[in-house]
Amino acid sequence: MKTLISGTKCLVVSAILLTGLIACNTGGGGNTGQLSLSLTDKPSDNYDAVYVTIREVAVHAAADVADTWTTVATPNKTVNLLALANGVRERLALLDLASGHYTQLRLMIGTQPDEGLNIQANPHPFANYVIDTNGVVHELKIPSGMQTGIKLVQGFDINANGTTELTFDFDASRSVVVAGNSGKYLLKPTIQVVDTAVATVINGKVTNQADQTGLGGALVSIQLYDPAAADPKDQVVILTSTFTDDTDAMRGDYKFFFAVDAPKTIDLVATKMDFGPSALRFLIENGIAYTKDFALAAPASAGTVAITITGAVADTPVTLSIRQKMTLDGTDVLVEIKTISVVNGNPDNFSLPVGAGIYSVVASTSGKTTQVANFDVTANTTTTVPIVF
Repeated sequence: MKTLISGTKCLVVSAILLTGLIACNTGGGGNTGQLSLSLTDKPSDNYDAVYVTIREVAVHAAADVADTWTTVATPNKTVNLLALANGVRERLALLDLASGHYTQLRLMIGTQPDEGLNIQANPHPFANYVIDTNGVVHELKIPSGMQTGIKLVQGFDINANGTTELTFDFDASRSVVVAGNSGKYLLKPTIQVVDTAVATVINGKVTNQADQTGLGGALVSIQLYDPAAADPKDQVVILTSTFTDDTDAMRGDYKFFFAVDAPKTIDLVATKMDFGPSALRFLIENGIAYTKDFALAAPASAGTVAITITGAVADTPVTLSIRQKMTLDGTDVLVEIKTISVVNGNPDNFSLPVGAGIYSVVASTSGKTTQVANFDVTANTTTTVPIVF
């Protein structure tokens, strides 16, 4: 079995780019402005460290011919993404750039580490690697398709005598693929772009309902539900997510910046292993701060789920979105409570609370029609859910 890091606890094999455009009166003169580039990450408890080397950042101006790129930064930094959680940022570059409109960015991942030391006080053994919770180092292999860089189709403006700030937000839980039997770890980033110039702040605390103590390592995600989407995988979209703090001082706290193109109704979902999920539905607008707390309860009973996959394409990830129907603000919606990605096999069995109604798993993979399977969970029993592409 080859498993991508899973769901509510996973580290993304996907990478997310959070882009903030924040105007201020600093920077160049004449027809130039400044571009500030930083790096941040979502926390995870699956690894002690996730190191990625950022080699180069390039931009494509609106007036450039197709596939023409201007390199604007060569940081060549090997960064521990997990040290950049909860809003901490690593400055990659601050530079002057000609004013005007830019339509794309390109991020190049390095193949040679910098000369720094890792959390084990050792030189970096690889440019891209993880250190698991047992202290074992695993190199992250880069798929051949990433050799030309990660292209981000997202426009931004450089204003004369102003500063545009772009923050690359890697979601490690959607970017590290564990190919189990082969022992290989793959870096396969997925990128999302959010304009934080007018962003809102959503924060709060996730607690244990039984004793009101903070729950560290709970996943809080912003989701959109669109039952009219033609492909079932697109009916629930995860816009962004973060894990709650697991330090003594701030255990259970979460905070993220988020922006929307217009006022939008979102579903804010909190999940944690061995607890039932909780969700809130509300309208958000840019520039407004929201505080939303959750109290998660341990279920009275749980059952085990075993998903089997047949007909998938070899060496191609299959994404499994585990969903649950909830009534939020008087509306029946589906929310994602767990996501798993697997390669060439089946995922590990997992448990779900009993009594939450019918669950569904939405399975998607490149080149195949999305499959949906509904299932129920019985206490202390293993339910097998077959997925056939």
